[in-house]
Amino acid sequence: MIARTVVAVAACLWLGGCAAGTGSYGLGQGDANYDALAKATTECSAKGGEISLRNGYDGRELSSYECRTGKPR
Repeated sequence: MIARTVVAVAACLWLGGCAAGTGSYGLGQGDANYDALAKATTECSAKGGEISLRNGYDGRELSSYECRTGKPR
C-alpha cells in the first residue's frame, strides 16, 4: 500500500503536478533562430502554453527557452 502511494506521488511530481496543472519543458538543442522559435511557439501554443526565456540564460540556444503550460507559478 505504501509503495503504491510513493509511486503515485512520484509520478504526479514527474508529470508536472497533478491538480495544479502546471508544467514546463525545455525546447531541446540547437540555435534559437527565427524558424526554430516560431515552430516551438506553435507547438507550445497547441498544448496551451507559451514560450519563455529561462532565468540566467542568454537566448542564443533553444535550451535557453521553455514551454510553460498550465497555471502560472
